[in-house]
Amino acid sequence: EQGGAELIIHCRCSRCFSFPSKRRIRKRPRVLTLLSLPEDVLFHVLKGLPAEDILSLRAVHSHLKYLVDNHASVWACASFQEVWPSPNNLKMFERAAERGNFEAAVKLGIAYLYNEGLSISDDGRAEVNGLKASHFFSLTERLNVCTAPFIWLFIRPPWSLNGSCCKAVVYESLKAECQLQKVSSALSAQKGSILHCLAKVLSLFEEEEKRKEALEMFEESSKQGCLNSSYLLWESNRRAAMSDPGRYLQSLRKLRDYAAKGCWEAQISLAKACGNGNQLGLEAKASNEMVSQLFQASLPIRKQSIFTVQKGMNETMRYILIDWLVEVATMKDFSSLCLQMTVGCVDRYLKLRPVSRARLQLLGIACMVICTRFISKEILTIREAVWLTDNTYKYEDLVRMMGEIISALEGKIRIPTIVDYKEVLLNIIPLERRTLHLYSFICELSLLNTGLCVYSPAHLAAAALLLAKILHRQAHPWTSQLSECTGFSLEELIPCVLSLHQKCFHDDVPKDYRQVALTAVKQRFEDERYEEIGKEKMMSYSQLCSLLGVKQEDPEPSLLHTSAEEIQTFLSSPSGKRTKRRREDSIQEDRGSFVTTPTAELSTQEESLLDNFLDWSLDSCSGYEGDQESEGEREGDENKFSHLLLNKKSGYSCQKNAKSFGGTAVAEGRSLFCHALVFTPQPATEKHVLVPKSPCPFALLQNVWLQALERSGQWLQALEHRKWQIALLSMRSSAATK
Repeated sequence: EQGGAELIIHCRCSRCFSFPSKRRIRKRPRVLTLLSLPEDVLFHVLKGLPAEDILSLRAVHSHLKYLVDNHASVWACASFQEVWPSPNNLKMFERAAERGNFEAAVKLGIAYLYNEGLSISDDGRAEVNGLKASHFFSLTERLNVCTAPFIWLFIRPPWSLNGSCCKAVVYESLKAECQLQKVSSALSAQKGSILHCLAKVLSLFEEEEKRKEALEMFEESSKQGCLNSSYLLWESNRRAAMSDPGRYLQSLRKLRDYAAKGCWEAQISLAKACGNGNQLGLEAKASNEMVSQLFQASLPIRKQSIFTVQKGMNETMRYILIDWLVEVATMKDFSSLCLQMTVGCVDRYLKLRPVSRARLQLLGIACMVICTRFISKEILTIREAVWLTDNTYKYEDLVRMMGEIISALEGKIRIPTIVDYKEVLLNIIPLERRTLHLYSFICELSLLNTGLCVYSPAHLAAAALLLAKILHRQAHPWTSQLSECTGFSLEELIPCVLSLHQKCFHDDVPKDYRQVALTAVKQRFEDERYEEIGKEKMMSYSQLCSLLGVKQEDPEPSLLHTSAEEIQTFLSSPSGKRTKRRREDSIQEDRGSFVTTPTAELSTQEESLLDNFLDWSLDSCSGYEGDQESEGEREGDENKFSHLLLNKKSGYSCQKNAKSFGGTAVAEGRSLFCHALVFTPQPATEKHVLVPKSPCPFALLQNVWLQALERSGQWLQALEHRKWQIALLSMRSSAATK
């Protein structure tokens, strides 16, 4: 106590006093969202998304909106798979195309050219569509930096002779663009590509004046750095140069430069020149080495990944599709190279994008339309292609599929095929005619099986040559010159030779639901122009092993399904001459099982009525009429489409006179050809429908409508109408008897 004040001492011991415990504040975990990712990672997330999803993400957050609006790479990599330009999404397509999206530019160009999806008024439609198509085709070639110029295949002749032609408008617009364009280093390649396309279009006309103008354009394109134009100029001057040895040697040196820069056609031509003799002034060893480099650079085309992408597809389905494409190629007399390119495009597309079973035939015929335009003088037109599928698809379906294929393959149509290497080998060593036909036969048979994809096209070409010579029991089938030129020894080729023999001649081929073997390639080579090599009896597998001096082993089991259980129709098409298409056995007896053809015979009055109806139905679903491909065919459409597939006895057949069909004579008595494969059956329909001998036109139109219902999958509705139709006919027949 001090000064009267009492001193109070507080005890700080643990008993009397305790410090308040510190509270640990639990930190909230950081919530990680898409926006938390680094910006470069966000770009990788956005790239490749469907374009519609990009628009949805843009509306989610301001930061995503900023990225989408201010970075062109997002739109350049956007996916437009299975999306077609329409008034609703036109701005999205245009935005992506202007920012470097190849797929958007291709589809817009095709959509405007064929007036598909983007409805334009009839007034000046060709001019409006042509200018817009020209703009997007030009943009496409600017974005096409890795492959040969290709937009010319869409505007190639024939052109319309009556009225305005959209193709001609595109051509003139692209030509004016090249004339006005001030060439800089950045635009030089684009101008060269467009000039190449214009020159290709002119070179396909018959007029000599236009062909001279085409050569001038090729020269200008070559100066702008277009390698393909340089090669075509070399090819046009080759014959003139051959008369002078010194000039020809200089020409071959130019060819070697083009080949070194990556021009595939130049590489093949150079290999042919080297294999045909020492024309470059090199030693034989050096010359053979150049050819060997071409063969050894060939890589296998891994087709097994097709069945990883295509979940509902198997080997048999692909076999059936290729077999049908061979039939079309035979009917139209297309080359083996065209067929090989078509199958190559089909396989590459199947590796990239899933395709439903119902659209496989559409994919195949669209690839053939593209490839015939790219390498053939005679093309497969769009309307003709639709007819070949028995009108299963519409004109616009095929146009859109062409856009899907070109965009998925990024414009790369021409790739090395077994036929290219075959031509090089034939320059090295000539063959007898029958052995040559057998060689070609084996090369086309190799298309049908994906099991051979472990070998490169060059390896297959060499093995097919060896197999053809062995089957014809030629002495020294594999010479030292062939070994040096290809880089393949006899021992390296033996496994491939055995696989080829097994797949081509040993394994059973698939059969359709009528138990008819799918042998389109064999029937193609049973023709007289191939000296009926398809009928030749081949040596057995054991004999081949004995000749090769290898131990016979059991061949690998085939991946193809040959069972007839649960088989339904898969592909359908009007066939050509029956001797070239299907075997006669079992066809007429089983015609009644077809469910895709109207079942009536037409009187003259009904036939004329149905002609008008079919013309109307085609016009209502067709593309741009100003195109010669559409307009010029219309005269032939009456011949091609006005006859229905009719019912005779208890089966179906198609009555049609032998008329000109796209340059090919078509035999009388067309039969509807249906392929088959193994899958879960759909609801069955009535096989036999009671139809009077000469039904009224309304009944015929109703039949057409019912067939459309059946094809579109509306089985129950179609079945009810069929029952109603049968009941009505029964009432009429009973009334007639009374």
